[in-house]
Amino acid sequence: MENLLALTLHAVLIGTMLSFMFVTTPAVFNILKGDNLQKFLRYIFPRLFKFCLIIVILAAILFLIGKSFYGSTISIIMGFGFLANIYIITPKINKLRDLTLEGDLISEKYFKFLHLVSVFIFLLQVIGSGSVLVIYSLNHILFFFKNIMVS
Repeated sequence: MENLLALTLHAVLIGTMLSFMFVTTPAVFNILKGDNLQKFLRYIFPRLFKFCLIIVILAAILFLIGKSFYGSTISIIMGFGFLANIYIITPKINKLRDLTLEGDLISEKYFKFLHLVSVFIFLLQVIGSGSVLVIYSLNHILFFFKNIMVS
């Protein structure tokens, strides 16, 4: 039961992350400009990462209770990625973006690099959740067919 709840949380997590990537972000960049865009992004990203962190921590706890090594390990690793984005990468990105807007060309290079790192972590987290869902789905399918063949 715990593993099923954890899998549901990973499905919610994937939905949240993909929705943000393919719906929210493109809409925001098409509608908002300048200060409004910057204010919105600085408001939404930490909250998105914190929301995802809460979901993945709950999933990790449920997987641990359900004695699921793979699910708990992936969930914990993903949690560290969200923590890094919340408390290390995003604040540095914001500071570098401010320096870039003031004309600092070196800061612009580091801003682009850290932004790429943040996006890469986010994509790995989507893949991590997807792998959890696929692995457990395959496991249940194999269990189902194994029981049919034995009967």
